[in-house]
Amino acid sequence: LAAWITDPENGAGHLLARVFVNRLWQHHFGRGIVATPSDFGERGERPTHPELLDWLASELIRHDWHLKPIHKLIMMSAAYQCSSAPNEVNEAVDGENRYFWRQERRRLEGEVIRDALLAVGQRLDRRMLGPGTLDPGQRRRSIYFTVKRSQLVPMMQVFDAPEALTGVGERPSTTIAPQALMLMNDMHVRDCAIEFARSLMHETDAEPARFVDEGYLTAVGRRPDELERSSALRFMADQQASYAESGKPNPTELALADFCQVLMCLNEFVYIE
Repeated sequence: LAAWITDPENGAGHLLARVFVNRLWQHHFGRGIVATPSDFGERGERPTHPELLDWLASELIRHDWHLKPIHKLIMMSAAYQCSSAPNEVNEAVDGENRYFWRQERRRLEGEVIRDALLAVGQRLDRRMLGPGTLDPGQRRRSIYFTVKRSQLVPMMQVFDAPEALTGVGERPSTTIAPQALMLMNDMHVRDCAIEFARSLMHETDAEPARFVDEGYLTAVGRRPDELERSSALRFMADQQASYAESGKPNPTELALADFCQVLMCLNEFVYIE
């Protein structure tokens, strides 16, 4: 059966390849060329770009089913590099963006959000392979969590982790208050913020403006504008004064950790735009 499914000459290889590249396209764009990724039959939606789907499938087979060349093709395409900015003319013609004239704003998956928190906090253990774990505090990538229905990881659940016992064509993406509350109050997020702050203090001089610039660059890949910089500096000064007044040790580090946690709570940190 496996040989027939993957045989492009005398089996279902071409269909498998189309299903496969459609899932890859959906991963990068939020919507597949076929909008029903688990149903390519009569009841599923027709592809918006059938020639593109067939060509990508042929490329996957030509590259011996290796995925990296297909990821590269997609991510270097003009479609992938489109802006997320609205366009009234295009909106009037294709309001649902079925033809991919703009990049969709979409939230990262729960696993990726957790990995990003660990990465900016210098806490991510990048070792590959090996057994999984049920420990929510483990520092390896979230793919190494063992799934046990009675011991689910809270962060994965609040950010819409899929049901592990059934096939999921499209993940839900909700926006609910517990997501923001977790980023504000979870002890693992706070630990990441503290480590993030310490890394900034270690890598830069003691100039608060440098902390702000490097913090933005690390967390969201850009430098702050003048309003963001002045607001951040004012926020850190107020936090530092409050901690010093209450007698807390290391008020500068605590204030910087608060700022780092604010960066982790930004929409820009958890959304692709």
